[in-house]
Amino acid sequence: MKRRPDFLRLSAVIIVILGVGYLYQNLFSPKSIPDFLKLAVIETPENILILGTDITFDSETGRSTYEVGRSDTIMLLHYEPLRRRINILSIPRDSYVEIPGYYYTKINAAFVFGGIDLAKKTVSNITGVKIDKHIIINTQGLKKLVDLLGGVPVDVEKDMYYVDRAQDLHINLKKGCQKLSGKQAEGYIRFRHDAEGDIGRIARQQNFFKSLTKSLSTPQAFFKSPFIIGLILKNIKSSLSLKEFIIFANTMRQSNLNEINTMSLPGIPSNNEAGSVWLIDQNELKRIISEYF
Repeated sequence: MKRRPDFLRLSAVIIVILGVGYLYQNLFSPKSIPDFLKLAVIETPENILILGTDITFDSETGRSTYEVGRSDTIMLLHYEPLRRRINILSIPRDSYVEIPGYYYTKINAAFVFGGIDLAKKTVSNITGVKIDKHIIINTQGLKKLVDLLGGVPVDVEKDMYYVDRAQDLHINLKKGCQKLSGKQAEGYIRFRHDAEGDIGRIARQQNFFKSLTKSLSTPQAFFKSPFIIGLILKNIKSSLSLKEFIIFANTMRQSNLNEINTMSLPGIPSNNEAGSVWLIDQNELKRIISEYF
């Protein structure tokens, strides 16, 4: 009579062990399990516009707001689940484009003129890509996320020094592999005061994005997930629901860095009535969209 309870207890232990093993494989070794057994990943192709905004302040309350700032970082992300491929097109903020309902000027003004809707429409017009979702990130949220992760390892390609007291921006980085704090990470992705200008900054943003994705895939990050979700709710605005955002983050986390293709909007630097601008190479852009989007 005692054998049946023992058998049930043993079965329960085995089920728990298998469940824990399944969860662990999904979280930290997703490549080792079949696609149909994976948890919470994007199953259909999606185009997501990612904007990083500078910080502005409400004149009455003095509180920071990123609903009226210019978009410092503009990325169009395309995910193909069948090919397990993530393609990211970075768009220089000085790209000279026609903003619907306004005039030709730098693309980062679109967010100021008409918020996320006009920014999406502008990017969609120049690329021909239908944008399904958007994510808006402010600088403070990014800094807090990096600090919560204990820093993000980055190979800084050269010494960087720049001070802008008006923006409270103090950049002082040395060349070499190192773990950047939130403040240092902000400096790294915003630095553009060299011969490469905004194009060099885009390359750094893409490099940092990959390092951040890798840091978010660690067991340590998983155990901090409740705090990460709290940061997301306070510092990121998105058309994705919380559930969709978690699925998106999990998809990114499960992706191999070799499966993330990064590219920049093709063009050449120039000057006109809008100042220093980036003139788009339309033929090369069409080729990129056809191949990667």
